[in-house]
Amino acid sequence: MTLDQKKALYQRFCSVLTPERQQKFEQVWNQRNTCLHLVLENIYQSLNASAIVRTADAMGVQYLHVLEDEHPWEMNRKISKGAMDWMDIQRSKDPREMMLSLKSKGFELVVTDFSPTAIDIEDYHPKRPVALVMGTELTGISDVARELADLSVVIPMSGFSQSLNVSVATGIAISQLSRKTMHLKSVFHPSEEERLDALNLWSKNAIYWSDQILRDFLLENQINSI
Repeated sequence: MTLDQKKALYQRFCSVLTPERQQKFEQVWNQRNTCLHLVLENIYQSLNASAIVRTADAMGVQYLHVLEDEHPWEMNRKISKGAMDWMDIQRSKDPREMMLSLKSKGFELVVTDFSPTAIDIEDYHPKRPVALVMGTELTGISDVARELADLSVVIPMSGFSQSLNVSVATGIAISQLSRKTMHLKSVFHPSEEERLDALNLWSKNAIYWSDQILRDFLLENQINSI
């Protein structure tokens, strides 16, 4: 779908959306942190996956990359509170391909890992967009992520417990990196196409008969798919 067609589709959705909902979408988009992408490797407990998505959406993350080459991605809507409807979720079974794709787009691949070279996440100050990789519950990040990583970070802990639940660790990491990457939007501007993709995604998930609106639009414009 071309940029003009995406604009036209959003205008079609706007004919149904209330002005208040349109204003809310624009407000949320302006607060979205497009310079921080979240990559989740094989999270196998649906409660963890759901809690992470809810936290990520609340913290302004728009792009979630789900790797499921070992464990399928499953959600619990009671826990996520529908947060998956507001995020751009891309799923893959090839971690190397996904991570190399992010690096080729200029993202710094940052993993959470207890490696000897890891630095305190509080001491990390990114200069370009970040793709944060969180590993699976028991074993952490994959060997592929460790190999391709530009940087390893750790969350400092001062208690007897020296490990965190993955959803809690992700929440802490996102909180830290959201503040440190949001200002990068002034340099690494999101494109108009990214904005329209988000607005169309949110509209589609907010309007319960949106499938019919979309089918009619595609047919009228002789478009095979969105």
